[in-house]
Amino acid sequence: MQRTLPPSSSAIERSGGPTDPTGDEQLRRGIIATDVSRGAAWLLTLLFLGAIYAVPLAQAYLEKREGEESPLADLVRRPPTAENLRQLEKGIEDASYAKSWVQPRVQLLLTRLARVGNKLAVVGHGGWLYYTPGVQHVSGPGFLEPEVLRGRAREALDAGEEPIHPDPRPAILAFQQALAQRGIRLVLLPMPDKAGIEPGPLLGRDGRVEMAQNVDYDRFLSELRAAGVAVLDARRSVPEPRTEPLFLAQDTHFTPGYMERIAADLGQLVIGLGVLPELAEKPVLHGVPQPASRVGDLVDMLKLPDDQSLFQPESVVVHQVQDAAGTPWEPDESADVLLLGDSFTNIFTLEGMGWGNASGLAPHLALALGRPLDVIAQNDSGAFATRQALARELNAGQDRLAGKRVVVWEFASRELSVGNWIPLDFPTPKPAGAP
Repeated sequence: MQRTLPPSSSAIERSGGPTDPTGDEQLRRGIIATDVSRGAAWLLTLLFLGAIYAVPLAQAYLEKREGEESPLADLVRRPPTAENLRQLEKGIEDASYAKSWVQPRVQLLLTRLARVGNKLAVVGHGGWLYYTPGVQHVSGPGFLEPEVLRGRAREALDAGEEPIHPDPRPAILAFQQALAQRGIRLVLLPMPDKAGIEPGPLLGRDGRVEMAQNVDYDRFLSELRAAGVAVLDARRSVPEPRTEPLFLAQDTHFTPGYMERIAADLGQLVIGLGVLPELAEKPVLHGVPQPASRVGDLVDMLKLPDDQSLFQPESVVVHQVQDAAGTPWEPDESADVLLLGDSFTNIFTLEGMGWGNASGLAPHLALALGRPLDVIAQNDSGAFATRQALARELNAGQDRLAGKRVVVWEFASRELSVGNWIPLDFPTPKPAGAP
């Protein structure tokens, strides 16, 4: 005879455990049984509310104490468009006292212990830093690939921005044509990126490492030369053998020595065009060695604490170009050669950049040419900014191209992957006597 045993007390005690069917049903319904005392619940709630309100209340207090206006005031001043909201968000981020105190210290810790950079700076080996867009340009997909061009245009539209022109060729060829109508030759100088010329510390390799470049770069240069554009490939200015670095370890820019080699080669190319007349009186120019020292712009981009000691100032010797009286070189708007450039033109010449003055690409090109030089240079946006400045002068009736025979256009090669290559209108002056 089969007997049924009553449930034991131990089985009853296990009710609600991992094998209890009731518990399985509760889990399926998303119910998790907890046992929190009222005191603990109040404590956790107060801590949570304190964490939420402490930062904005402290921000409001500090802004009041410093007499600053909160960026939140723009919420009622400006219509809530996508662009205005983006600017508001950036304003709140930039004005945050909590961020300005915490972020530099956390960044310093991460950089020191794990070589962690940020969205602008990549930390290499041996104290070397690299500019993120430059690394992405060198190692990324071909900048002339149709899908890449469509993707960049689509990203701008998806972000609510104005349509961009990602393909550099139409803008360059249109500029060449506009200059040719005036009898002016265009010389292109795409400046190689640090990640392409000095990839060793980025990859953690000692000794010589072959130079790198975007897979479409040589094709780009070939197409421009085939269209009649004179191009200086600055990779040809790399000395053999290489005995010293060609880029500053902490900066996005080249060393004074490599810059001077490029200026000399550029001068030879311009003279070789055969369009510059002999000058009745050539300026007497010479270089004078001077020391320069500062931490690089990539250290600035890491946004470390002001008193950081991880990166010490980097020292170089620049050669300031002076005339016979010892006066530092200055550009001349009446010159027949015009240099359009970005920060690669300004470094060592624009005193505010901290690397000396009258010692950069423009004065050394003038030295190589043995003639005056006109300059329009603006840091960043080399694909657009200097052309726009020139076009504005022309459209305002100030003919900056009058008397010019050569225009040298220098820009960072990474602009080929990230720049907005907007074709611009460069009006041709009317013939004398025309209405």
